[in-house]
Amino acid sequence: MDWPPRPIPSGQADAGHDWASADGRCCQRRRNLIRALKLLTNRRFHQYILFLLVPGLSLKRWLAVGAIGLAFITLGVIFTLKISTGPTLLSFLETASLRNESPYLRGGLFIGIGTVGAIIAGLGLTRSLGRVRSRTRHWPILDSLYVERVLGSGPKITVIGGGSGLPNLLRGLKLYTSNISAVVTVADDGGSSGRLRSELGILPPGDIRNCLVALADSEDVMQQLMDYRFESDGQLDGHSFGNILIAALVGIGGDFYQGVEVAGDLLAIRGRVIPSTADYVTLVGSTMSGETLIGETQVGTSTDRLKSLTLIPADPAGHPEAVQAIEDADMIVIGPGSLFTSIVPNLLISDIAAALADSTAFKLYVCNVAEEPTQTEGYSVWDHLNIVRHYGGDRAVDAVVANNNVPNQPTPAGLDFIRINKPWDDDALLVEADVIDETSELTTARHEPTKLSNAIAEAYRKYRGSRRRLPRVRINLDMKKAGEGRSTINGNNGGETAVGAQYESGN
Repeated sequence: MDWPPRPIPSGQADAGHDWASADGRCCQRRRNLIRALKLLTNRRFHQYILFLLVPGLSLKRWLAVGAIGLAFITLGVIFTLKISTGPTLLSFLETASLRNESPYLRGGLFIGIGTVGAIIAGLGLTRSLGRVRSRTRHWPILDSLYVERVLGSGPKITVIGGGSGLPNLLRGLKLYTSNISAVVTVADDGGSSGRLRSELGILPPGDIRNCLVALADSEDVMQQLMDYRFESDGQLDGHSFGNILIAALVGIGGDFYQGVEVAGDLLAIRGRVIPSTADYVTLVGSTMSGETLIGETQVGTSTDRLKSLTLIPADPAGHPEAVQAIEDADMIVIGPGSLFTSIVPNLLISDIAAALADSTAFKLYVCNVAEEPTQTEGYSVWDHLNIVRHYGGDRAVDAVVANNNVPNQPTPAGLDFIRINKPWDDDALLVEADVIDETSELTTARHEPTKLSNAIAEAYRKYRGSRRRLPRVRINLDMKKAGEGRSTINGNNGGETAVGAQYESGN
């Protein structure tokens, strides 16, 4: 509907109306008024009104104080000017006010009280909105309020992983809370990240960059910018703009984590991204045939089964912020991502593994939806779980999120989708859900952010105990009834894991 309303061209008016006459103009004004009312009562306006009723915005109290102040000012004006009111209302006002005093005294007193209330409400609103706008200057005010007040009071969620799986998870979780800490592996040694690592002596920024973009508010625009790769005959060839930006910020700040924090501020991310260690680590794998693989690239592309994984140096210190994030978390999510090159490298850091084991948070492992070439071919959900336990400890996982929507055909790479062990006989709870991305024309072998975050949110709400609640605002959960599509059988598994038996201790 156009606004302001367009004038009706001459000759197109209804035959029964003379639009040039006074009656015609009056009718036109009524139509314009109806059109304006429709504009004010459209869906978007309703959304704004409902949004202001959301708990936790710190607005309603000041709006209420302001309304009371305006009411007192109105009464003061009525008493001062002796404006006529209905007999019932007048009797009530005289009883509730100082009716034996001078009208000017009564009016001045009420106007003064109302003015003080209005000033207090104005200062409160200004202070409340000012704190929000100072942190999110380029966002619309309602979005700033929602992120700062509603999402800012959500549970503290720490995610551990790397690669391409972790950003998919972050895209969904940022709709529930802005208290997200992404602990990201820094063992990458290939591509642009590997070159910057060797040439500038900084931690590889590639996985960090992907997580920053996933948590950004303007994700589409920022992803195009941060993922842009230079094509030239010079040294910039193959480098992404995001990696160069992070490297520059690290050079200015002198510390990798400080550079990442500044990059997060520039992108206005909902949460923070932390390297799992500040040390320069190299992933080393031993294969079943006895070959030693040095570097994440060799480990990830090996055509031989892995026997064990270690890091060089053998026991790097966990980043203090990463350890603190795990200790303070209400929920910890491990994965998704490449099992041996994105998840296990984090668990090989003893400080991270110890903090994970000692944490009282609700701990979830998100199993991949499809196999990886060679390394996890033939693995079930339970096999993946036991690899995580092998390196992270028996107390590393409370529940497992697994995909139950398995397509009939294999992945485009010819690999199978990961199957759920039935019956499920393990101490860890099994949360089954449809979490695959069926919108992609290239592959369904990855998680869909909204589906995955909904499944995680449902599991958290059901099993969180006394931990903080996730907000339901702006969330459209289409979940099955209790007992449908999931199995939560608790039991002790007495057998030895077929996969874990192949692995030596990595620490």
